[in-house]
Amino acid sequence: MRIVATVPPGERPLPAGFEELEPFVTYWAVAGQNERRYQRCDTTFDEIRRFYDAMLPRADAAMKYLANYPLRDMPGPEARLMRLVLSLAQASMAVEIQGAERVPKAPWPDTVRILTEETL
Repeated sequence: MRIVATVPPGERPLPAGFEELEPFVTYWAVAGQNERRYQRCDTTFDEIRRFYDAMLPRADAAMKYLANYPLRDMPGPEARLMRLVLSLAQASMAVEIQGAERVPKAPWPDTVRILTEETL
C-alpha cells in the first residue's frame, strides 16, 4: 500500500538548504506513524538504504532547523522535512536493527495499529 505525499502547486517541497532530499518527499514525507511504517514495509531494502544514506547525514541540521517552528503548526515545506526525519526513524530500524524492510518472519504490519488522536 504505497502512499504518496503531495506538494501544492507553487510551494517548495522542502525548505531551502535541503533540496538534495527532495527526491524522497513523495514517498517518505507521508503523515502518520502507521503510514510511515507501511511505507517502510512496502518498499525494498535497497530503497530504504538509499533514503537512510541520504537522510542520516542531514538529520541533525534538519532537527536544528525545525526547532524554530511549532510542532503542530509548521508550514508545508517544514512539515514535509519533519516527516522525512520521522521516516528516518523507520528506515533506521530496517537498516540498523532488522537488516530487512520488515521484521523477519513477523506478520504483515497491518495486523498491528498504533492508535493516536493526532497525525504528524
